[in-house]
Amino acid sequence: MAQDTEDLDRICDTLDKLTLDALTLMEEKIKLTLNTENAMCGGEAHLAKARYIMGQNNVSSLQLPTENSPDFMAVAKVYSNEEEKLFGQTSYELHLTQKSEETVQDPIRWFGILVPQNLNYAQNMFRQALQWAVQAVNVQTQLKETIEKIYQLKEVKTRISAK
Repeated sequence: MAQDTEDLDRICDTLDKLTLDALTLMEEKIKLTLNTENAMCGGEAHLAKARYIMGQNNVSSLQLPTENSPDFMAVAKVYSNEEEKLFGQTSYELHLTQKSEETVQDPIRWFGILVPQNLNYAQNMFRQALQWAVQAVNVQTQLKETIEKIYQLKEVKTRISAK
């Protein structure tokens, strides 16, 4: 009986710590989501300013590559970290491609050589939003695993309490 009480106390302490961790992760996820949203809104505003400066036909979907365009590599790619997956947690990383490679094309060049500064600002804000989005996904994964641990410990606590 004394062993059950000690186990119950340890489980309750662990549950308290995990709950605090979950709340901290929730706060971080909210901050990252807000940062992503603000960066996207700012990028869209700068894109609209660039479109106003250059004209609506010079900054439009007509400049985007089509199926007939030459192949190119993405400037940024998101990869899952397979090594950490073995330990139960999957994380994602954003890798920026080196511009020295021949097939890498800066998307801002689709709109011309001399583009307004607002287009550069928009590109930087969208890149920042992508980085925050990847961080938010990693935090979301950690939060999900923390919540799963909480549920598992609650089940163990219920079994011990029922004895």
